[in-house]
Amino acid sequence: MPGPLATTVPFGFDFDPARFMRAYGALGTRQVQFYRNEAKPPTTAEALAAARSAEQAYDSIHGVFGEHLDPTGPDPMHVDKCVAIYEQEARLALDLGGPKVVVHPSGWTPGRKELTRQQAAESAVPRRPRLDAFMRRLAEIGERLGVTYLIENQPYNCYLGHDPVGLAAQIAAVGSGRIRMCFDTGHAHITADVYRSLQSCAPVIDYLHIHDNNGTVDAHLMPGAPGGTIDWPRFGEALRESGLTAPRMLEVFETETAVETRAEQGFGRTLGQWLDC
Repeated sequence: MPGPLATTVPFGFDFDPARFMRAYGALGTRQVQFYRNEAKPPTTAEALAAARSAEQAYDSIHGVFGEHLDPTGPDPMHVDKCVAIYEQEARLALDLGGPKVVVHPSGWTPGRKELTRQQAAESAVPRRPRLDAFMRRLAEIGERLGVTYLIENQPYNCYLGHDPVGLAAQIAAVGSGRIRMCFDTGHAHITADVYRSLQSCAPVIDYLHIHDNNGTVDAHLMPGAPGGTIDWPRFGEALRESGLTAPRMLEVFETETAVETRAEQGFGRTLGQWLDC
């Protein structure tokens, strides 16, 4: 059966979260992933009230990330801090009712500077065993709390996770249902063949971040928007062949007005065809 359509919901930015969810709901979403500005987070009660008013339900949260969190870095004390933070994130996900947490496998580079392909390959080598250890610690937390951690493939402004297929293999090797993959289409389009990667990674994918770009800049465009170069009918065919029933979450940040207009023009039907949902 096809997977459900979902959307991110940004708190603490220049959006009205309830209106944002209603606008995307008009495209066909009924599930949302909680995402917040760490400097201006909502209370749990506020987040739940916004979702209820938009008739949406949380299926997950995007765990905190950035330059300040590097779970596969060389400092064991910092890694311990990251593990503790992601346990707190798991408890927040449970409070919101969506027991899944998206986790980046490394921190951002300073200033989000893009690594070259060679630099990315070199930076990954010492980090892969550290990622194995980190995921096993998350698996223990996941088993204890009943939460699933979703490890997300990354573009070149992170130190690890650029190879979606290699990342999927590491996730599979952990051997825990509490460690799964969040397959990000835009990131995969920059670093790999997004269509073949999806099919190779499918056995461990439990969530999809859906957005478009030109194959170079991580622009988080709506599928099919000007400047995007993912072939969405081809991607939809890859989805159907994979048999994935994971949520297809729109990780785009178009204004409420723009999305309302798209819904009025029937774009939700197009998304349903492209994303097999």
